[in-house]
Amino acid sequence: MSEQLQEERDFLLSSLRDLERERQAGEIDDDDYRTLHDDYTVRAAAVLRALEAEPRSSGPRPGARSGPGRSARQAPPARRRSLGVTVGVVLAIVAIAVGAMAMFSGTRQPGQSVTGSVPVGAAGRVGQAIALEAEGKALEALKVYDGVLAEDPDNVEALAYRGWLLKRAGLVDEAQLSLDRAVKVNPRFADAHFFRGMLLYQDRKDPAGAVEEFRAFLGANPPPGMVPQVERVLAQAVADAAAPPG
Repeated sequence: MSEQLQEERDFLLSSLRDLERERQAGEIDDDDYRTLHDDYTVRAAAVLRALEAEPRSSGPRPGARSGPGRSARQAPPARRRSLGVTVGVVLAIVAIAVGAMAMFSGTRQPGQSVTGSVPVGAAGRVGQAIALEAEGKALEALKVYDGVLAEDPDNVEALAYRGWLLKRAGLVDEAQLSLDRAVKVNPRFADAHFFRGMLLYQDRKDPAGAVEEFRAFLGANPPPGMVPQVERVLAQAVADAAAPPG
């Protein structure tokens, strides 16, 4: 089942990248773009949620979401809130991943594999690393990021996306060092703020700190397609920050 979901994820992310390229080339009108983009994004979010849930099938974890047999109406308020966060987070991550891959693979020719040739320059290598992550090759992606940073320690894209990879691998302290460095190098790089916000929200359990980062993301002129999803996550972080302890 996991392999089928991964194939579906790769297809949808590839379709979103192709759709973005078609819009930039003037090959599709705005109405068709929005319709297809919304459809692909929702479907990709559903696939990512399913992939996220699969490892939990062997047994419940502390803080895990309710299984399908329990209705949302039966869940306590905190549990319902976490379900809403997951949906918003997944949508935001899909939007950012697609935007990043479109930005860094914009020079790829039709029919050419994202990782089929050695990219030229730091931007091309960051794009290669992002594509490797999408294919599930996290260790290879990390090596590419580290190679870029060995030559250019202040490469903000490599710092930010390396930090995001490490955060998802559970290496929270190292991830935060990379993300903190990215924000210091370029406080206007929107994605670094989102990634740092997610680390604070999910791993540090610091919704107030996350609120500042999500607001910084929205104030850094991010791609418009990412804004609604991040606003949803921000709204939930604000509510969590205001909630009484416990």
